[in-house]
Amino acid sequence: MKNLRCVADVKNTLGEGPVWDDLSAHLYWLDITERTLFRFSPQSGEVSSWETPSEFGSFAFRKKGPGIIAAAKDEVLLFDPDSGKQERLVALESDLPENRMNDGKCDAAGRFWCGSIHEISDPALRRPIASVYRVDPDHSVVRVLGDIKTSNGFAWSPDNGTMYFADTPTQIVSAFDYDLATGALSNRRTFAEVPKSTGRPDGAAVDVEGCLWSGHFAGGRVTRYAPDGSVVDVIALPVSNVTSCAFGGADLSTLYITTAREDLSEQELETQPEAGGLFAVDLEVGGFKMHRYGG
Repeated sequence: MKNLRCVADVKNTLGEGPVWDDLSAHLYWLDITERTLFRFSPQSGEVSSWETPSEFGSFAFRKKGPGIIAAAKDEVLLFDPDSGKQERLVALESDLPENRMNDGKCDAAGRFWCGSIHEISDPALRRPIASVYRVDPDHSVVRVLGDIKTSNGFAWSPDNGTMYFADTPTQIVSAFDYDLATGALSNRRTFAEVPKSTGRPDGAAVDVEGCLWSGHFAGGRVTRYAPDGSVVDVIALPVSNVTSCAFGGADLSTLYITTAREDLSEQELETQPEAGGLFAVDLEVGGFKMHRYGG
């Protein structure tokens, strides 16, 4: 591990959802609160951005057609940033005004997994009224899990036999047995319990050795967990609110890390001038190409 640096000092209110596009060799991510999709070029250092039509919590590129699939405020939609064209696939949780869609990612079969959050300012007061959904390539949508407070940390083991998921306020990263052929979950269990002193588990990525890298909101770190859940490495960042991470770069051995300025006081922002920036760190281990939505 070497050369941790802030590669885009964009001061995101809530930077989230990094996605490496292997076709264009760019890193994309969101500022959920500011309704912005960003793109970073490692070659030139240039940052581009597009306005999103609502608060996008997560997205993935598509195999068919242009643009992305996105988990937005209260819907899942197809969106083309270049043309602005959008197509709603399904409305979700419009009867729960305090909820919005949050983290999401595609599995190896091209299904888009995403979940909602009970979004109130104090995480300790969030109620288990959010859910996790699976959007299949034929655009059908299945509600898979309920009784969730904050959906985060979707990731899969290298053999696709395990799915990871974090319900952030519970401090627990869960693991499920995963059937890639059907998209079915079973045997939920605690993979890791995060001490409150190290922040709350947020977005995650898996490396080629099967280890889970998990960002800690309000913890200023990314933790690397072995497949048995033990901690094997920690990357300390100069900012508190670490939100997610993704592997990218030519050999997929650069870990890109999104961060946020929300919930920080003026004094904290003065001592964390790079809060809300996009960070990168070069690792000795690589990750996998990010899967695209099959629809």
